[in-house]
Amino acid sequence: MHKVSYSNNLFAKKYQLENNLRPFNREEVQKLPKDRCGLYAVWLPDKMESAHERLYIGMSITCVRRRLLEHLANEANPELRRQCHMFPDLVAFSVTFTESEEETRELEAAIIRAWQPETNRNLL
Repeated sequence: MHKVSYSNNLFAKKYQLENNLRPFNREEVQKLPKDRCGLYAVWLPDKMESAHERLYIGMSITCVRRRLLEHLANEANPELRRQCHMFPDLVAFSVTFTESEEETRELEAAIIRAWQPETNRNLL
């Protein structure tokens, strides 16, 4: 059986995550489509106001929208919860949708390896 590689898609997915930031609040998350798998990133403003720091990379193989709402309601990752509560008006998120569980898992692992966000490193 031939294993599909999503590495060619990695650049496009990273670009989408870096360039489609929205305020991380319930109203913005609820604008996302239901029942779509994909990746999401949570961002904090960097020391330079025009840039953002990658705080966390996550995924959902069932519904990105629901997973982000869970983060807003009750975050199990203590470092992410602390950052989101300290800077609620500054935290942003971005999403990129995927077509399959395999693609989602492979791309999440590749992006975490490439970006090494602070709260993902704390979980490893």
